[in-house]
Amino acid sequence: MLCAVRIPDKLPIIALPNTYLFPSASIPLHIFEDKYREMLSDVIAGDRMFCIGAVQRSESSNDYLDNIYPYSTAGLLRACVVNKNGTSNLMLEGIKRVKITELEYKKPYKIGHVQEINSNTNDVDWVRSADKKIRSILLGNSFLHENMNSEMDINQLLESIETPEEIADFVSQYFISNQLTLQKLLSLESIDERLELILKSLLD
Repeated sequence: MLCAVRIPDKLPIIALPNTYLFPSASIPLHIFEDKYREMLSDVIAGDRMFCIGAVQRSESSNDYLDNIYPYSTAGLLRACVVNKNGTSNLMLEGIKRVKITELEYKKPYKIGHVQEINSNTNDVDWVRSADKKIRSILLGNSFLHENMNSEMDINQLLESIETPEEIADFVSQYFISNQLTLQKLLSLESIDERLELILKSLLD
């Protein structure tokens, strides 16, 4: 369970194709472009937070954010190693889902105005049932585990995940690959709808 972290109204954005981060998950990033080196320096000097702006496919009609999908996750810089050549390897931990409402271009990199996305539940009993069904699917389908590190024990991981919202974020990070589905999962406030979409994706 993540401790409470204040999310700034503005977050630096690193634009990457086919890259998503959900709360409680962590992903490694390699920083090498000059503009993102500057971004990283500003992040380290500030609140150590930024988000990934998933780049849209060219055929998308939703271009008001300069080809960046509007939904993301505020990430906290947990570790960073600066290499001799000026590049950096870092670990970014997802903290809170956000919506990017506006972009600023005052820096070489983009800065997004963000709003936090809060979760709600309409049917607690259904959500609990969906949570159990998803866990059963994960335990019973070894082919799904190909997306995960072979050293991870799915049983131990599921035992450490306490809530339906956490299971939704976990499955979204490691078992869903469709970009539009990932964007939908980032955008939905309803845990019920997120679990329903996850079930559909796992069973298709």
